[in-house]
Amino acid sequence: MIRYEWVWRPGAKALREIAGLYRAAGWWEPGDTPQRICRMVMGSHCFLLARERGRAVGMGRAISDKTNDGYIQDVFVSPKLRGRGVGAQIVRRLALRLRIDGLGWVGLIAVGGTRRFYEGLGFKKMPKHEPMRFGESASA
Repeated sequence: MIRYEWVWRPGAKALREIAGLYRAAGWWEPGDTPQRICRMVMGSHCFLLARERGRAVGMGRAISDKTNDGYIQDVFVSPKLRGRGVGAQIVRRLALRLRIDGLGWVGLIAVGGTRRFYEGLGFKKMPKHEPMRFGESASA
C-alpha cells in the first residue's frame, strides 16, 4: 500500500531519501547538498513523498506566489512502481493542495513523452506558449 506524506521540515532520513530520488531521476547536480535540498523543500509551496513499506518511492512538489499561480514540478516515481497510479496521485494531491490554498492557476512543464499522462489528469497544452529557461544550461 502506498502512503502519501506532506514534508514541510525534512529530517535527516527524509533528506537522504529525497536526495536519493533526485539522483534516481537524474536531477542531482554537482554542488547539490542535503542542505540545499532542505532549503528547496522548505521553500516550496508544498512537497509530497510517496512511501511503500516506509520507503520513499516517489515525490513531487509545487512552487507558487502563494496568491494566484502555482507550478507542479519534480514529479518522480521509482521505475518499479510506474504504471500503478502513484505519479497520478502525487499530481492530483499537489494540484488539490494548490487549489485548496486559493491558487487559481496551476501549471507545469511536462518532460518529453509525458504529455498524455498529464492530459489524462486535466492539464492542457497552452497554445502559443513555449517553456523557456535562462542561462548556459538551458538545454538541460
